[in-house]
Amino acid sequence: MLQSLRLSSYSPTIAEIDLKAFRKNIQVLKKHTKNNLLLAVIKTNAYGHGIVPIGHEAIKAGADRLGVSTVEEGAMLRESGITAPIHILSTISPMQVADVITYSLVASISSLQLAKELSREATLKNRIIPVHLKIDTGLHRFGVDPDNAIDFCTTCYHQPGLNWEGIYTHFSRADEGDWVTTGKQFALFMGTVQELKNAGFTFSIHHVGGSTITIEREDMRLDMIRPGIALFGYHPALRQRNIAPLKSVMKLKSQLLQIRELPPNTAVGYGGNYVTTSTEKIAVVPIGLGDGYKRSFSNNGEMLVKGIRAKIVGTVSLDQTLIDVTHIPGVEVGDEVVVMGKQGNDEITAREMAGWMNSIVDEVLASMTQRIRRVYV
Repeated sequence: MLQSLRLSSYSPTIAEIDLKAFRKNIQVLKKHTKNNLLLAVIKTNAYGHGIVPIGHEAIKAGADRLGVSTVEEGAMLRESGITAPIHILSTISPMQVADVITYSLVASISSLQLAKELSREATLKNRIIPVHLKIDTGLHRFGVDPDNAIDFCTTCYHQPGLNWEGIYTHFSRADEGDWVTTGKQFALFMGTVQELKNAGFTFSIHHVGGSTITIEREDMRLDMIRPGIALFGYHPALRQRNIAPLKSVMKLKSQLLQIRELPPNTAVGYGGNYVTTSTEKIAVVPIGLGDGYKRSFSNNGEMLVKGIRAKIVGTVSLDQTLIDVTHIPGVEVGDEVVVMGKQGNDEITAREMAGWMNSIVDEVLASMTQRIRRVYV
């Protein structure tokens, strides 16, 4: 990792991670939801914030459990010394069952093959491992169909080595505020839980709620909530801003490496798709596709220099982005550039950047590659 290198200096492009803001967000959500268990979803390298440091901070701030997407993420957290339950919220390959047991991870189960492989491996290692049953109520990625839930549990529930600790689902349209669809999915889940209970299959932890349910729907929080993007200061929907105040955790910043004054009618960057209309000062910022900065920001996005917005000009390349600083007084090489975050009286948010590329905040944050050095403050 970059942090392990002993250099006298580093690239000026860094992601500054505000751990105080992160802890505060968890505390706000815990206070808002009162007695629910809180599973902090820190998958995909903690949405770009760094999974190991963020995992430790989440536990310190009061998270009861952690949620990841892969066995590898769970193993990294275990090897860093975290002992709290770690849930794998995606399905896994049966080839990974040995590592699930070795690292004491909580697997999500929605296939007979995976249940049997986990049971076999747990029995071989004389272990009883907690697992959670995933029910598909409409997202249709993975999960047991509600109509097949009783047959599934009849086959798998009493397999040796498995402790069916929990049962859960994941909604498809909660963030959009589609409460009709979400209500139907919730009712389908609760009905399935009741049918399973009537058949003798019980679970101690029921959970359906990501960030939106955590913030908006007390009636759907059940035993445990699973906030993800909200931990990092972004509400899934703007309508939620006044319900639970959150603060963004990441600030992405760099420096001006070079400034050139170019005459009118000069083509700038790959493809020459930006042409100066007058004498313009064009500055180089060392961030590009290799850092996860999107090509769709070309001639589209903005950065902050001296608290003033500077437009991106030309095509974002692998390692650099060009901005027009003609209108910024006193601009010099070495000046700080804020790519995402506050500078002066202005702010560029991940939500605004998501709008530039017709996407969501999750993609903006999670796209930041390891080449960007994380600095924890």
